[in-house]
Amino acid sequence: MIHESETAPPAASELVATLADEGVTHLFINPGTDTAPVQEALAAARVAGTPHPRSILCTHEFIALSAAMGHYFATGEPQAVMVHVDAGTLNLGGAIHNAQRNRLPVVVFAGRTPYSTSPDVPGHRDTFIHWPQEQPDQQGVMRGFVKWTMEVPRGRELGTIVRRAYQVARSTPTGPAYVTLPREALMEPGSRAPAARLLTPRPAAPDPSGLADLAAILADARRPVIVTARTGADPAAVGALVTVAELLGAPVIDQKHRLNFPPRHRLYAGADTTPLRTADAVLLLDTEVPWVPALEGPPADAAIVQIDIDCVKATMPTWTYPVDVALNADTALALPLLAEELRGLATPEREARWASRREEAAAAMAELHLAWEALGGSSEPHAAADAMLHALNKALPPEAVVLEEAVTNKPAVARQIVREPGQHFETGSPALGWGVAGALGVKLGRPDAPVVTITGDGSFNFGVPTAALWTARNAGAPFVSVILNNQEYRASRLPVQALFPGGSAVEGRDFPETVLSPAPDYARLAEAFDGHGEVVERPDDLPAALGRALEAQADGRCAVIDARLPSGG
Repeated sequence: MIHESETAPPAASELVATLADEGVTHLFINPGTDTAPVQEALAAARVAGTPHPRSILCTHEFIALSAAMGHYFATGEPQAVMVHVDAGTLNLGGAIHNAQRNRLPVVVFAGRTPYSTSPDVPGHRDTFIHWPQEQPDQQGVMRGFVKWTMEVPRGRELGTIVRRAYQVARSTPTGPAYVTLPREALMEPGSRAPAARLLTPRPAAPDPSGLADLAAILADARRPVIVTARTGADPAAVGALVTVAELLGAPVIDQKHRLNFPPRHRLYAGADTTPLRTADAVLLLDTEVPWVPALEGPPADAAIVQIDIDCVKATMPTWTYPVDVALNADTALALPLLAEELRGLATPEREARWASRREEAAAAMAELHLAWEALGGSSEPHAAADAMLHALNKALPPEAVVLEEAVTNKPAVARQIVREPGQHFETGSPALGWGVAGALGVKLGRPDAPVVTITGDGSFNFGVPTAALWTARNAGAPFVSVILNNQEYRASRLPVQALFPGGSAVEGRDFPETVLSPAPDYARLAEAFDGHGEVVERPDDLPAALGRALEAQADGRCAVIDARLPSGG
């Protein structure tokens, strides 16, 4: 009899091979004492030339997971992140919340303190830190944010568990999984035969009768409106959405977590929610927060219909929007079917009404677009962000990919930055800092494209920029950061003004907890990592500065443009 250990490769080697077979091209890793077997397996695979993901050393875990999300946005490939036990898991911080809300199909692998203290067991505890870093439930901190968690108990089980993790992560609605790896298990023999890949179910198509009901409501509506946030996650869906909007003559409110609708289309409302106020039917597509009820919304008697891969939003306990027809479906599959359903309902009377509405909505949107253009050319302080972004947009090469994390200046980005489907990414999720690290992930996924991230100064700092710039330089994934620098946490100042309009802070203009002045020298920060940096104070100077920044990127170096806005603006 041949003993299993004589034929089976080490479990860590099986892990590396399985990741490659699952289509993982990059492993974003922040190593620790427990990842040594994986590091050795990666080195062995590089020497042998066997399939393995490229390892990207990230000097902070938030960077690792945020870069993985950017890489997924750019490529659609499954992702892998590896961190060090409980400490590395906790350092993922808000990035795991972002991954949850963006349904990132990533498996986060975390080391687990060795169980054994016996020197006879390979991988046993051999350092002081192995005791204090152990927690009774390391997986517990992740359970609220991932679809599935598991620990690898023995080396021979590793392959099957990794396959299962990717099956769960890739099934719709997609999302993160978490696997812990005791060092002893990684050093044990794996399985003699590679574990087979597990089938990923195909995305859901809409229920036919429900689609008919939804189409009938829209066909007979007199003032339909469409609200979307992430339909453009599949760029192929954008064309189908355009068809539906044009058939109905419905303005499209685009929250623009991806590019969902052509920004200069005659039915594009961008972030302007005015059409909601008079809508009698609203179609929700892939949106988490269609409107904020305390601030705005459609009339109470408006019909609300929804197509989303997850209509119920069970991870948002108080998601209680009143929906009349809800279809759990992939919008890339559902929208072409909805267009056909609407065409089948077309009568001369309906077509006349749709055409009239189309012209009426287009006229209203044309006025809106003219107002945006005026803001972009204004020299008034209140339009400073629009003017800066208008200049940026004119200078961006058509092939550039834009990431956006501008927070309170997000509406200005929506008004001024024009990209094609698949060239604009934003998360729409709560943890700031993604825009910097996400850019290096996008650049790894699209190495030939210029990559530009637009952030506020607060979100730039949240992104651990020292770690992001070092990682990008080391990985050969340079990007350009444009910081809209108003020297404050404006998103934290505005609620104080809104909730306490006659309070001490407003009366005394006293908001010290939100002031980021004096500002750091962001340009010199870029230079510290062999990058290019400069300050821009006038929109007219931005195109030339962007040109120099893109030259640095083409030369393999990151660049930072510190675009100064009026303080408090």
